[in-house]
Amino acid sequence: MTPIVFSFFLIAYVAAAPFYGLNYGIDQNNCPDSAHYAKDFNALKQYTNIVRTYTISPCNQGPMALQAAQDAGMGLYLGMWIDRPDTFEKESAVLQQMLQGNTSGIEAIIVGSEAMYRNDTDAATMVEYINQVKNWASPHHIPVTTSDVYYKFTESVIDAVDFVAMNAFPYWEGVSVDTAASALADHYNGLVGQAKGKSVIVSETGWPSAGSNFGNSVPSPANARQYLLNILCWASQNNVNVIYYEGIDEPYNQDVEANFGVLDSNLQLKAPVMPADLANPCQG
Repeated sequence: MTPIVFSFFLIAYVAAAPFYGLNYGIDQNNCPDSAHYAKDFNALKQYTNIVRTYTISPCNQGPMALQAAQDAGMGLYLGMWIDRPDTFEKESAVLQQMLQGNTSGIEAIIVGSEAMYRNDTDAATMVEYINQVKNWASPHHIPVTTSDVYYKFTESVIDAVDFVAMNAFPYWEGVSVDTAASALADHYNGLVGQAKGKSVIVSETGWPSAGSNFGNSVPSPANARQYLLNILCWASQNNVNVIYYEGIDEPYNQDVEANFGVLDSNLQLKAPVMPADLANPCQG
């Protein structure tokens, strides 16, 4: 996919729903079946046309998520989990099988999620992984990137990716929700200045509705709503594509990590967020 065509898709999806994209995780200790994916994706489709996943081979998530996305008429940012060389090999084996089938709906492949931040790999190895995946994906015109925290992108990684996908959580920086959106904007603008003209998206940001405080960051339903609307407003006013973290609560996780969802575990929009808020976030 050429940069011009890729930009067209970004704009088209933004116009279609309140969220450009939503992140989506699964409980790998309780692998979901196809009906579970269908139910979740149909619920998320009310709010977005893009879902981003994190793994391919565990629980056969890649093929199952792609099928659910295709059935729902949604796009998929297909994530590969990279924490060791053997993990990359397992993910790559399933990815290559997927690329031999129906690839419609795969909008991008994300090679690793914060793998450099966790020191699971270094920049040089990440560039090798990205280039290898690009060799497989390029015949299908699928762009390839990695997703990492905004300050971990080296020049070599920026050179390798087709677009830059940054994560930033002002909550984990301990800032007040009142200044959190401006903190994210500063991180984004700083990375845009390093990106050599390549497109930059926000691949993760969010605010928990419950759990433990972190410095001046306070999880609550009201603060989660405030951050969500501030980010949606900023994104719409500045033409920034944000894959919000995350689509659905993960009750199998601990403390705040269970409570980042826009929807609760019953697939309902979490109060006090209302559909009218999402339709007009700058009015919130």
